[in-house]
Amino acid sequence: MAREQLQNLTEPMYYILLALLEERHGYEVMQVIGDITENRVTVGPGTLYALLARFEGEGIINQVSVQGRRKNYKITDKGKEILDEEIKRLRTLINDGEKVKGNEIIGPAEAGEEGKGIAKNDKKTTKERRIFRRGRDDDILW
Repeated sequence: MAREQLQNLTEPMYYILLALLEERHGYEVMQVIGDITENRVTVGPGTLYALLARFEGEGIINQVSVQGRRKNYKITDKGKEILDEEIKRLRTLINDGEKVKGNEIIGPAEAGEEGKGIAKNDKKTTKERRIFRRGRDDDILW
């Protein structure tokens, strides 16, 4: 599928695709990204035009018109699919973070078991807890 080409979008990639939900030329894309992110993310011309060329080559965007030196682009259905999948992936990351952060995790010394942390406000029995492995020796009990 489309997702195989771009496993995870970078911030510039993500915001370029968002900006191209409407037909826009390059400079306008940079301005819209600044507006969307309140200037938290800036995309320079080199990055922008390299990504536009890549996206166009992969069928993620199309050049829809040319006005003098301005080339206008718009996202394709394939690009919309990639953008939707990225939004879904980001929501999953946020949900996972909120699940973990919503329960204050205590360390091994407080939990009484080496290498395991137990949420302080956890009301589940040991059998009901699920183990999430973060690393080789890192367990979080839920």
